[in-house]
Amino acid sequence: MVLAVVGTISAFALTANRDDQAATGSGPSPTPSVTATPAPAAPPTVAGEIDADEAQLTIQTALAAPIGTAGTSADLAAVLKDVAVDAYAAEVEAQWQELISRGWSIDGSPTLVSTEVTSLSADAEPPTAEVTACVDSSAVTMLDANGDPIGDDSAKTPRALHLFTLIQGTDDIWRISAHGFPNDPTC
Repeated sequence: MVLAVVGTISAFALTANRDDQAATGSGPSPTPSVTATPAPAAPPTVAGEIDADEAQLTIQTALAAPIGTAGTSADLAAVLKDVAVDAYAAEVEAQWQELISRGWSIDGSPTLVSTEVTSLSADAEPPTAEVTACVDSSAVTMLDANGDPIGDDSAKTPRALHLFTLIQGTDDIWRISAHGFPNDPTC
């Protein structure tokens, strides 16, 4: 699970503040600081059309989604609404919940080395594209609640192939709906 988190989320940081009780000295009660800002959508395309550059922009936009600004599941849904749906949105939410529950954060951003649209079903309802992307997460570090790196650097794979399923909404914006890894993720 840790490798998937590092490979699919760009940056994650939670801040906590004290509510009025803490200010009055009756004890700390940390609550997330909420300023959920939706990730910008990739530009719409012609219905049923997507090329490698558009796929790369869609995936990069999703990887850069500011999930660290989400204090609640509803906030997270607002952040992801233009970049992630279905199983991928659920995957990101599960990772977000794990990070919050453990007090972890992710520092840094992955970059896309390459993308290839491997199949396009333009006549499907909705239009669907399968994309293989090489993601470099060498600049990404998972941190524990104390801000210390988690895991052994020798066990990390800085580059890995990812399989993304994109679907095009009625607004002609492509969103990631599923994510996985091939048998050989080397890239």
